[in-house]
Amino acid sequence: MRSSALARAMVVLLCGLPLPGAVQRIVILKVDGVPAEVLESELQRENPITHKSALPWIDHVFRQGGTSVPNFYVRAISLSAPSWSMLDTGRHLEIRGNAEFDRYTGHAYDYLNFFPFYVEYALSHKVDMPGVEVLDDLKIPLLIDRFPYAAVYQGPQLYQRGVRWKSLQHGLTNRFSRPLRELLDEWAIGFEMGSSIEEQTERELIEKLADPGVRYLDYFTGDYDHVAHSTPDRAAQRLAMQRMDALVGRIWTAIEASSLGPTTALVLLSDHGMNTEPGVFSQGYDLVRFFNSQAGGAHHVMTNRHPMTEYKLKGLDPFVSEVITPSVESRYLKNQANDYPSVILDLDGNERTAVYMRNSVWNVLQILLQQIDRSELQPAARHAAIGAFFRVVQSHRDQWEKTVRQLRWELEALHQAIEQERARVQAAPAKWTALQREAGLDKAARRLSVDVESWREQERTYSEYAEALSRLLDLKPADLQKRRISAEAFIPKHAMGDPNDIYDLQNYIVGPSAGGLVLAEDGSLDFARSFERIDYFPLLASLSVRNNVQAQVGSHPVDYIAMRIDSGALPREYAAQQAIWLYHDQDRQALILSRHDAGGVLELRYVPVRTLRQDAQGAIHFEPAVWAAGFPLHLWEDPNLAVAASERSEWLAAWHSELDWMHAVHRTEYSNGIIALDEQFSRVGESAGADGMEAFRRHKRELAEPDFLIFAADHWNFNVRGFNPGGNHGSFRRISTRSVLLFAGGEEAGIPRHREIEEPYDSLSLVPTILELMGKNKDARELPGRPIRELFTAAIKPSAKR
Repeated sequence: MRSSALARAMVVLLCGLPLPGAVQRIVILKVDGVPAEVLESELQRENPITHKSALPWIDHVFRQGGTSVPNFYVRAISLSAPSWSMLDTGRHLEIRGNAEFDRYTGHAYDYLNFFPFYVEYALSHKVDMPGVEVLDDLKIPLLIDRFPYAAVYQGPQLYQRGVRWKSLQHGLTNRFSRPLRELLDEWAIGFEMGSSIEEQTERELIEKLADPGVRYLDYFTGDYDHVAHSTPDRAAQRLAMQRMDALVGRIWTAIEASSLGPTTALVLLSDHGMNTEPGVFSQGYDLVRFFNSQAGGAHHVMTNRHPMTEYKLKGLDPFVSEVITPSVESRYLKNQANDYPSVILDLDGNERTAVYMRNSVWNVLQILLQQIDRSELQPAARHAAIGAFFRVVQSHRDQWEKTVRQLRWELEALHQAIEQERARVQAAPAKWTALQREAGLDKAARRLSVDVESWREQERTYSEYAEALSRLLDLKPADLQKRRISAEAFIPKHAMGDPNDIYDLQNYIVGPSAGGLVLAEDGSLDFARSFERIDYFPLLASLSVRNNVQAQVGSHPVDYIAMRIDSGALPREYAAQQAIWLYHDQDRQALILSRHDAGGVLELRYVPVRTLRQDAQGAIHFEPAVWAAGFPLHLWEDPNLAVAASERSEWLAAWHSELDWMHAVHRTEYSNGIIALDEQFSRVGESAGADGMEAFRRHKRELAEPDFLIFAADHWNFNVRGFNPGGNHGSFRRISTRSVLLFAGGEEAGIPRHREIEEPYDSLSLVPTILELMGKNKDARELPGRPIRELFTAAIKPSAKR
């Protein structure tokens, strides 16, 4: 028996698998926005006084005493909310921006705003941060959820469960218990509230490390990210890195002093990098002003923050998640900005913005209703306008009737869920015992109550949209001929409606023509001459500035535009399960096509095209393009593409697995952009075949998708709240997507020492790797990402020939 057990242990070692339970506790230091290359540069820089690394603790703990993964990348867009969602769950992307908006209700998912969360938590209206609520709704667990409630310690962060009031109270007490003169000086330049909370969180985390019952701890700091956004000055950024290094030293010292120190693993992790360069200021372009302008369509623009257009105290309001900037040039929506914003922008992401545009059909119908309502309109024009209105409605009747049926089915299931869960809420005890609170049962009950209230609001707002759509479908020509009709009763307020397709955006209706409605020879409405249209793709791509004073920054703020398109509308030879269109200009465009082979392996293909357009019937047409420099993602000309120049044309024309693409492109300027774009636009779950509630959950996620994304050119940004002159992220450039991932552990944790893993990995690999380190191999196998196998196999002493 003993020899058999020994043999099994040897097999485990030889297979490179971790011994079960080798790591008994995991500590994760989450450092927001730290770029791998800046960290590496500082590690290599020598302190002239000590002749050691400028980051001595990180060098000692991780570079000398642990394992680094220098080619670790953001799986999708390099923004905090999407990045942390994958790092905290190990699941494919569901949250795709720092803010998202529902196309039917206008609801804002404001993932980065802590202030409303703390206030609503105090009022028992919230339990978790908004991102956690979305993931809970989709039944996606966080890594922290895989541990007992009493065995975890979590500091304030984007995917935060609950609030530790003592952390907040003690942090504020320490901040304000100082001489009045110091407080007045700090008030003049702004209180550093975040640092006081972080200091208190660190104290509590170190205290928890002394408790062997606590097995999962994490700590989040946005210090470097804030500094790097504010200034490109390397000295200021170095100070932030040195503070991070000192934090590592204090945490590591506490780990070594703890009883679980030998079996504790420490992870240093960033969510994305930062496009920052000494001496270069990130330059901002105001897309709000562009869309407000006549040239941009004279839209009323909604954002989740006040733009920096004026020095107003309300611009500092942290509780707002909906701000509408009206256009003074609006042609048909004057004084209706609050009811009918026609563009929504998620500008928080710096190097990119998500654009939600009101469905062009709503614009047509509202313009026609306004024209029909004019008393001075000639009878012939009125008759033509009424006919045109109902032709438009009829052409969309099948689609809208399907939408109404679907919403009513989903809302019926939602109502049943509300009634069912309301009974559970009412059955919860009025008071909780200490043991119940220690198990988190009070928060679980409050979480259910919050869900029910949220569902009631969703039932109301989605019902309003369905009812408006139903009233529109029930209209008859006689209704418009007999009485005056208000558009507000039939055109849903605060709604973008269904996504626009390429045809809509290439022929987007922004108002009536300058000459008003024009009749054709047969007396019908001449659509071509009655409406003003904009083709947004060449217009956005051609934006430029004249006052650019930095030689390193180009005059065109837009790099390219990305949009999901209907893969079924492509020619047969380009058949795919998903298609993404990238637009740089008319002659330099691309399609990213994806499919799964018979074994379920994801395959991708990049196709250069030109002059892509969609006709009114939905068919997509384009001309194949010859590979050359300047196409989106710049693969052809990139010297770091791991494909020989003589083989590039043939290689790039073929389908390749995701892993093959990763090996080929991760060192290029746009790193894993082709994979990340596919992830960004993918839909993981489909509502077809699901029950009413599951279909409703999936439908809400689909309704949060924008029409398209605009990516900024190098050193440009779209953050009109502050313009972040230091640096930015949000693109797929390697400097923004390459993240920090370092492992260290006690002597029994099995973490290799002084080891560097060159194999490229991405966000999906973190959680399964941690689970396997802790012996939770079954849980790890249920996740889609590749565990970092070298972290385990390297634990065996390598041979001299390896």
